[in-house]
Amino acid sequence: MTLTLAARALQRAHARGALRDRVVVITGASSGIGRAVALESAARGARVVLAARNVEALERVAQEARELGGEVLVMPADVRERPQVERLVEAAVNHFGQIDVMFNNAGQWFIDSVEHSDEGRTRDLIDLNMMGVLYGVQAAVPVMRRQGFGHIINTSSVEGRISFPFTGVYAGTKAFIEGMTQSLRQELMHVEKTGIKVSVLLPVTTRTAIFDNVANIKAGGFGAHMNEPVQEAAYVARGVVDAMEVYRPVILPFTPIKSLILFYDLFPDWANRLLTLVRVDEPASVLSHAQRGSHPEKSPHTPVVRSGEAGS
Repeated sequence: MTLTLAARALQRAHARGALRDRVVVITGASSGIGRAVALESAARGARVVLAARNVEALERVAQEARELGGEVLVMPADVRERPQVERLVEAAVNHFGQIDVMFNNAGQWFIDSVEHSDEGRTRDLIDLNMMGVLYGVQAAVPVMRRQGFGHIINTSSVEGRISFPFTGVYAGTKAFIEGMTQSLRQELMHVEKTGIKVSVLLPVTTRTAIFDNVANIKAGGFGAHMNEPVQEAAYVARGVVDAMEVYRPVILPFTPIKSLILFYDLFPDWANRLLTLVRVDEPASVLSHAQRGSHPEKSPHTPVVRSGEAGS
């Protein structure tokens, strides 16, 4: 294991500077992991294309990236809309001439019981977390085919492998991303041998300002008991940008989680018992049978939705 770590460190040392003048397109770039990847990429000499819905936040990130020496293109986009994603990719090519990395990162976090998940919120989550990534892939791959090179990185989550109570819908969207990315990797790298690399990012919960807007987490009411590992966005970003320089098919910034994934695969029943102790996102009213149904006005509790592009 020591030799493996030493070899990776040597690879990274040789790869320093490999990102200079490369074009990195980042969705969900206004906050969290997306913002951190934008700044880390710019610091290493990349030219970055920043996309998100919040224009003011994008401009702030763009200014930070420019102060680090990066060349920046700001392109507001809602990844739930295919035409906007296509315009994003087209703008990147028109401005910089190529796309080296497409980082499909925009997403949303959602807590609710599977039984009571509101249909409208669930569909919105699917549009953003699943379709937004798929649109990004489908827009970027033709460009990369013509180039003969490129790198697709899709943000999934450890929760795509191991889900927790009351995160079932969210975990389902992340499992889709990992499965889709695995198939895409096989198709582009091994069947067709296109020269396009494909990676998936599996962060654990990542600390961002978005948590500040979820009152129940701060107050300790309905919300995540943050007993599981929590990472800083900058730490995750270094892992992502390292993988841009030295290819890795699976980017797992918190490596100890591999042991939990293996334990879950080997002993699923024991693991499920353990996971309810690690993190239980349970509202007090979820046990009430007074109200039932999937509509907001009938739901026994209000789900927590964390909008943005950070977290696992």
